[in-house]
Amino acid sequence: MHIAIISPGPFSVPPVKGSSVEHDIDEVTKMMDPEHQVTIYTRKCATYPKSSVEENRRFVRYRYNGPKPYLQKIMNHLRRHKPDVIMVENRPQYVLALKRRFPKIPVFVNMHSHVYASPAMISPQKMRRVVRIADGFITNSEYLRRYFMTKCKIPAAKIQAVHLGVDVSPYQQAKLHYTVKKLRKQLDLLPEHRVLFYAGRLIRAKGVHVLLRAFRKVSEQDPLARLVIVGGTGYGSNRLNPYVRELKKLAKPLGDKVKFVKFVPSAQMPLYYQIGDVVATPSVWQEAFCRVNLEAMASGKPVITTPRGGIGEVVTHQGSGFLIPPKAWKKELPSIWEGLWKHPQIKNEMGKHALSRAKQFSWYATAQGYLRVFEQSVQKRNAGRTQPNELLRAG
Repeated sequence: MHIAIISPGPFSVPPVKGSSVEHDIDEVTKMMDPEHQVTIYTRKCATYPKSSVEENRRFVRYRYNGPKPYLQKIMNHLRRHKPDVIMVENRPQYVLALKRRFPKIPVFVNMHSHVYASPAMISPQKMRRVVRIADGFITNSEYLRRYFMTKCKIPAAKIQAVHLGVDVSPYQQAKLHYTVKKLRKQLDLLPEHRVLFYAGRLIRAKGVHVLLRAFRKVSEQDPLARLVIVGGTGYGSNRLNPYVRELKKLAKPLGDKVKFVKFVPSAQMPLYYQIGDVVATPSVWQEAFCRVNLEAMASGKPVITTPRGGIGEVVTHQGSGFLIPPKAWKKELPSIWEGLWKHPQIKNEMGKHALSRAKQFSWYATAQGYLRVFEQSVQKRNAGRTQPNELLRAG
């Protein structure tokens, strides 16, 4: 089967600046069985050649100067190299042009969140048309699947949930890397310090302000507690915007107990996770999946998170971590923190459970989930083509 995957365009595949959708495209296509030919359409950048081939993956890169010219270049290439199936990543509006140009090729939309299906990104009228003409939808969680079934009236049979994966190897190997000690030293972290770790964008939806307010209570009862916050305002961006200023203001009374680290590329993140003893993801919005939780668990770290969106499909409460509503963090985080250090065997067992849980989310399983959806569609199309010939023979 020849599969064409169209990345959104603003970032490259593989990602240079750590963008999550592009990271997912790269990881899942590596795991697609070698008998399948995969063409990945993505942004041209200085890091990679215009076109390249890696085993059964072909990268075709175009300059991104807006969605319309970017998609037009892709469609011109698709016209010459017609695939068996097309998957659009996180940009449902691309379906409208693709189905006009290629009405007989199955086109799927892989939605990573609700954002690009919202009225701010696509009109309700156009989204209804996308729902009608697309051959199917994939989401990264059952939560997001149910959301689109309700919000966009997508029929249950037309939308499938396939969880994202993680490769635990680099996170486990990082535990023994000499760089971890170097990173801790750079952050003035002593061996006896107990580190709560955050990784992600510094945006209000991620709830970093919730974490800082709750950590203030933690630091009052535990002088050895430290908070390390890794991330920028966006992928590769360390802009000092009003929200980051608010975070710095919240952190100021805590002095050197809070350490801010600017954006770190995803390839280096396995090392940074080793700095922490426990990972916090205080999301206040309805997260579709929250890949940071899975990466933390792959590092064998207990996770303190919220029960928002699809998070509970990954993190098990009092198993691989804790699911605490955002409004309860200020009250509950200090007692959870105290319990983990008062009974270190509990923290260790949770870390083991987290690693075991992470191993259940492999990129190979994600790839197989996508392929099942594609194969069913291609078989259905082929059956429709052969049926008239069979009827003629029968006559």
